[in-house]
Amino acid sequence: MTEVRCRRCDSTAEGLDAAPLPGAAGEMVLAHTCTACWESWRGEQVKLINENKLSPANAEHYDFLVDRMKDFLKLE
Repeated sequence: MTEVRCRRCDSTAEGLDAAPLPGAAGEMVLAHTCTACWESWRGEQVKLINENKLSPANAEHYDFLVDRMKDFLKLE
């Protein structure tokens, strides 16, 4: 694993092994998110899916989740 400078926690820490999503969003997560913050996001994502009755297979729901992820992980 490589170390990354995580934008969310502002520390240098262990990064992910591979992009967790396809495309530019996945590459951004890979380059700027540590594993601990990614795991925190996954927990938050479950809450968002359950509370808002989202389906990641739905394009609008997926886009909503990606936007929330970028905010959560401070990727923009």
